[in-house]
Amino acid sequence: MSPKRDPRHKSIAVPRSRSQQPGVPPRRPTPSAPSYAGVASGNVADVSVPAVEDTSTPGSGFKGLGLFRWISSWQFLLLTMLVLLTGTLAFAVTSLFRIPNLPNCRAIFWPTASAAVRLQCAESYAAQGSVDFLLEAIELVEKLPEDHPLRAEIDAKVEDWANQILELADEQFHLGELETAIATARKIPAKTAAADQVEGKVRRWQRIWGEGAEIFDQAKEKLVEGNFKDAFGLSVRLLDVSNDYWSKTKYDELTKLIGLAREDSAKLGKVTRLMERATISSFKEALKLLGSIKPESVLYGKAKDMKKTIAKDMLQVAEEALARQQLSQAEEILAAIPRNEGLDLEIADFQVFTEAYRRAWSGDALGLDGAINRLQSIGRDRPLYDRAQKLIGQWRTEIKALAVLDEARQLAAPGNVNDLRAAILQAKQVDRDNPRWDEVSTQISQWENRVQTSEDQPILDIADQLAAVGTPQALRQAIQEASQISSGRALADAAQTRIDQWQSRIESIEDRPLLEQARQQAAAGDLAGAIATASRISPGRSLYGEVQNDLANWRDQEQNRILLREANNLAQSGNANDLASAISTANQVSSSSSQYQNALQQINRWSWDLLSLAESESRSSLAAAIRLADQIPSQAEAYSSAQGRIQTWQAEAAAAQAPNPSETVTPQDFSETNPAD
Repeated sequence: MSPKRDPRHKSIAVPRSRSQQPGVPPRRPTPSAPSYAGVASGNVADVSVPAVEDTSTPGSGFKGLGLFRWISSWQFLLLTMLVLLTGTLAFAVTSLFRIPNLPNCRAIFWPTASAAVRLQCAESYAAQGSVDFLLEAIELVEKLPEDHPLRAEIDAKVEDWANQILELADEQFHLGELETAIATARKIPAKTAAADQVEGKVRRWQRIWGEGAEIFDQAKEKLVEGNFKDAFGLSVRLLDVSNDYWSKTKYDELTKLIGLAREDSAKLGKVTRLMERATISSFKEALKLLGSIKPESVLYGKAKDMKKTIAKDMLQVAEEALARQQLSQAEEILAAIPRNEGLDLEIADFQVFTEAYRRAWSGDALGLDGAINRLQSIGRDRPLYDRAQKLIGQWRTEIKALAVLDEARQLAAPGNVNDLRAAILQAKQVDRDNPRWDEVSTQISQWENRVQTSEDQPILDIADQLAAVGTPQALRQAIQEASQISSGRALADAAQTRIDQWQSRIESIEDRPLLEQARQQAAAGDLAGAIATASRISPGRSLYGEVQNDLANWRDQEQNRILLREANNLAQSGNANDLASAISTANQVSSSSSQYQNALQQINRWSWDLLSLAESESRSSLAAAIRLADQIPSQAEAYSSAQGRIQTWQAEAAAAQAPNPSETVTPQDFSETNPAD
């Protein structure tokens, strides 16, 4: 690869190849063909034979007849074939001499090839316009020596081809192929002007790509949350992304996602709510919404399954309405079930269920017995027979539970502890899976609470008397006394509340001196000692949460002191790198720390010193000066001055690299130079 080109050096025209005639353009290979053969061999142009003019006159009959006989003879045919072959051969030879001398680039042995051939083949490769061919063209000509007479022309072409590669990479970036674009750009040879733009381009592409990806991901998150307004606002922001892939392709994709999400979310949400409402109007509307979901929708299968079960669901919901004693709602749902869905027998049986539920609503044994008698009219051949038998069994167990509970209440009537315990034992004969268990369980809990309160209240009273003394020893005795009340008993929560309060008082009495000592140490400047003292208060203690705030503050102050001390040590040498490190270290001091103002003063002082060193460095290296000044943080007083100097130095560096017209070489100066073959 040649050294980096001087942009002030203009390209120099190269003389034509001796084999190429003026005015005859070189043949270009077919763009899609990878072979690039310079010329097709063996092609011979067709040659037209002049027609023989008939010069005979009407009066020359015998002469014409003799001429006709001669033309029909074998001698004339042989002569004609000889003339045609000779003419064709002559035309082919002439055409071969006129074809430009374009080489077969894939068949050339390059170590012995001339520079003109290399350049000609490189141009042929580059004309294909692909990255691989452009790189191959650059590689082909860069193997020529630096002092070659064609070097200026080669350098100009290499720069042009490198720029074409960078443009192709930018096109890939806009097509949504970020990694491919980066890989393409980084294939540009290092010693070209285009290579200097690569990393800047890559950073720009990555920044733009990151912006688009972040907006797109945030919009998808908003869609998941159901926040369509914010998602739409984010989609509009994609239009401002400086990339066609994000501002067009991904914008269209996001717009479709938003539309589908709106429609599907609204339908599914509404269907779910309508099904939960379980009213006739909600069922009808739910069915209508499910029918609007098209076969191409991802929710079509779910909608189809829901349609198959919704009729049975309506019967189930109607029965649940009866169980809640909502007769009118149940009858309305029953009347709305389509009669052409094969549920006519179920509907007839449900009418019997309605009458049975109405009798059971009384809640007593007599009403339940009447409901059972009504359901027994449903025969074995009916579709709801099994459901009727299950309901009959349920109501019979409820009748038994009511009988047991009534007997238990009679036992508990006197109200003393022994009677209550006897009532509890009687009520516990009801099975837990009995529909009336909740009622029975509530009654049992009430009786147990009365028994436990009578037994545990004296213990809690003694504990309160002990805790009233207020000393740690008395509080521990109170805790021990209250701990006799086991969990799950009526007064267990009250006992545990007292135990927690008394334990907290003990820990506060024991740990308060440590906390006060730590605060005194911190006030005296002994942060390390304060941290060590306060850390003795272990997790779970009553003052642990309080001491954590102090510890966090003290540790932050101590860390900031260490940072500032390290920064001062670094800055003592006075060289540029140490000053930059010192500034970076001091910049880590928290803005909420008491050390922040001191750190800021040091940063200001070191920033001015660093800018001064950058001024000195600018006399020998503008790049080094810019690098030093760029390390001055934005909160420093010298920041504005540093930025101003950076702009000035960048302008000077750019001016130094601008082309110098006085060094331009004209084509006439090179006219006597012959390219080496």
